[in-house]
Amino acid sequence: VKQTEHAEFKRRGADLFLERSISLSEALCGFELEVSHLDGRKLLVKSSPGEIVRPMARGFDPMDDTENKMDWDVIEDSDCPDIDTVAQADITDVDTLKKACETQLKRKGIDVGVFVVDSCKATFKTGSREEILAAKKPHRGRTMYVLQDQRAFNPMRIMKAVKGEGMPTYKNPFIHGDLFLILNIQFPDGLDSDTQTNLRELLPPPLNTASDKCDEEHFVTDIDPVASYNANKVNMQAGSEAYDDDEDGEGRGGGGVPCQQM
Repeated sequence: VKQTEHAEFKRRGADLFLERSISLSEALCGFELEVSHLDGRKLLVKSSPGEIVRPMARGFDPMDDTENKMDWDVIEDSDCPDIDTVAQADITDVDTLKKACETQLKRKGIDVGVFVVDSCKATFKTGSREEILAAKKPHRGRTMYVLQDQRAFNPMRIMKAVKGEGMPTYKNPFIHGDLFLILNIQFPDGLDSDTQTNLRELLPPPLNTASDKCDEEHFVTDIDPVASYNANKVNMQAGSEAYDDDEDGEGRGGGGVPCQQM
């Protein structure tokens, strides 16, 4: 069976995903969307009274295959020598080492809880996050990459959804997945001073307030960070300030990591 892309819906398992844009007013005060479903029904999908739509978590893509993806906390100048080493690699490229944890080491049945990198090698260790953090000791020149607790990030993945309006499941067609809404909030290009004043009276107070002790006042502007980096790159390639200029450092590549199992 050849699966073709739908103009509006995307599928992941039994769940459906629908992307729509809403205004800032709709995000704060409520939205109503008409959705023409795959079976021809027209649904009115709306937010609950008093509910606010928040932007999706930065870097979170609900369509990504995250089943084997591992995220890491970085702890510099630290090691955990009391945790048993299960493998070692004569390589220091962090992205390659992360990939090794997700692929070749996992295929060997090794569940890495932390890997430690020094100037010439990396060691892979197993253990619970609690055990690893309890065993952490200062060690200059070594960096620990500790597997994050994925359970702690569950609230960041919460999305607006219509329960039971996804695809029927394969083994039980009476049980359906859910219909998730990818809501892109469109902000206005600008607001006049009167509108800003009225909004301040309606919204919660600001989290940041300035003191009278500031030396200078600056207004932010819109700048592309990639363009800024490229514009200044030439001037950063001399002397001790030549950081970030070697984007193709040793150890990168499509090959696997020559890990030595302990």
